[in-house]
Amino acid sequence: MHRHPGGEAATRKLISLAGITPPAGVIDLGAGDGDAVRLLRALGFNAVGVDIKPGGDVEYGDIFAPPFEPGLFDAALSQCVFLLTGDVPRALSSAHALLRPGGVLLYSDVVPGGEAALRSLAAEAGFAPEYVGDTTREWREYYLAALWASTAETPPEGVDARGCRYLAAVLRKK
Repeated sequence: MHRHPGGEAATRKLISLAGITPPAGVIDLGAGDGDAVRLLRALGFNAVGVDIKPGGDVEYGDIFAPPFEPGLFDAALSQCVFLLTGDVPRALSSAHALLRPGGVLLYSDVVPGGEAALRSLAAEAGFAPEYVGDTTREWREYYLAALWASTAETPPEGVDARGCRYLAAVLRKK
């Protein structure tokens, strides 16, 4: 798992913090090549992944129009994706719609405005933050290595990097 800061250890930490247990249904939004989907399945979860550029164990799916009925999942996972959509509030609302009442979003991403901004966006989308941790240091190291390897993705136009933090969060659907 090399496409987000902290790799597998960061994903496992989010799973643990969220308190989800197998065989819960989990959707990985922006699953890429499916590393997290394979990990979740190996841990006993009923996991699926969607991405607009799917690979491996991932099916095609747009975060804004996922190919699943509302309220189908116990948990959603999104790592390093929502900012790249260019519309974080809409992405959070889409994740919210996929979750059952009391479902949980396991989230990590760059957040312009930091923790206060994430808490506000989460509340507007109908989530209550249960955990928010700042992992900006790990993100900087990860991003520097990605720049060096020419694999870094650029943020959407108009995103001001000043005040950005890389946050990991567990957000519970109200």
